Amino acid sequence: MKRFFVSLMVWCSMTVLAMAGRIPLTAGIIDPGAAGNDAPRDPVYVPSAEIEGNVLTVSDHPDYVLQIVDLGDADMVYYETVLPAGTNTVVLPATLSGNYEVRLIWGNWYFFGQISL
Repeated sequence: MKRFFVSLMVWCSMTVLAMAGRIPLTAGIIDPGAAGNDAPRDPVYVPSAEIEGNVLTVSDHPDYVLQIVDLGDADMVYYETVLPAGTNTVVLPATLSGNYEVRLIWGNWYFFGQISL
């Protein structure tokens, strides 16, 4: 029994450490009226993203527009670049520090989550 609890504690610790840099992303629609009857009936695939220092890694994806946005003012974009398909890693500017919202924009869809730099 003791071995089970030790194994459980080690597994939980490893899981927490592995998820430390994970960014939970949520999907959104930029203009709901633009989708019309062409809105997908299936759930949209939400990519996975991780951050370590100022290096952002995104799972396989189509072309995205990457934005780093102020949490308090959604219109204040601090950094923007195109993240082409096949490029999974981007180094964010070292001048950025604080809490931001990261956005991955793809057509009328965007995926967003919070990061700390």
